[in-house]
Amino acid sequence: MGREHENEGAAVAPEQTSLWSEALGELYAEFRRRSRAALKDYDEEDIHQARVSARKLLTLLQVLDPDEQTGLYRPIKRAQKRFGRVRDADVLIGEFKELRKQAKNEGRDAEAALFKRMAKLEKEERRGQRKKLSRKLPKIVNKGLDRKWKAFLEESLPELAAEADVRGSLRELKDDYRKRRHVYQVTADREGRYSEEALNALHQVRIAAKRCRYTAEAASFALDDKQLQEAERFKDVQKRLGEVNDRHVRIQIAEAYGPEALEADEESWQGFRERLDEELKAALSEVREL
Repeated sequence: MGREHENEGAAVAPEQTSLWSEALGELYAEFRRRSRAALKDYDEEDIHQARVSARKLLTLLQVLDPDEQTGLYRPIKRAQKRFGRVRDADVLIGEFKELRKQAKNEGRDAEAALFKRMAKLEKEERRGQRKKLSRKLPKIVNKGLDRKWKAFLEESLPELAAEADVRGSLRELKDDYRKRRHVYQVTADREGRYSEEALNALHQVRIAAKRCRYTAEAASFALDDKQLQEAERFKDVQKRLGEVNDRHVRIQIAEAYGPEALEADEESWQGFRERLDEELKAALSEVREL
């Protein structure tokens, strides 16, 4: 009987390895392709997709290799951060341009001028981050990483795939999400919903939701329909909390620059800050159930 059980396990392992190898292979190929393309002309979509594919690779590596024995997690994480800094600037510049256009169309010229100045300052920040990306990425993502990746697929993956527990990992991530949600609710009750502490706690809820979503999407082959449906719920939560975070970051950046750097008089600055606060509150009102 024990022998039969061993044979059943042996039959499952190659199938699991094949599924993992296919999912990982597609993601790594996309990561490498987008990484090369991003360095050519800093195309926004290439930057974005390089970051997303890196995040999904990191998600799967955390399930397969939680103790980081393969040495792959850290270099891919470093690359993801470099892409992230450029991507964040890309997004902010686009937002500020759109907000300037809206303000100008509605006759809020002083506000439009502030958004124009913020976009200009972010472009300076992006220029510096692009230079760092060009200088540092080739030292991280290169043929050496490719060799390490190939060895991982051929040598380490069969054993790691046989031991991987995607459902268990997802349960742990959902537990973490619930804990962070509780911390946010307690913090919002104690400090106020619009306090910096509550907003930072809510951002942590968004990060936890994103991890649940990415794990379910990247390892969908190992989950049932119910768990995949839950991924859609986390995607919705991430989107709603992303709107809040975008508006919070907008305020933080405006405060970091301050009225002097933005060349704003006191009246224009106060009106600008009040509008940013109103937009943040409007986004928070849409959060509802978490």
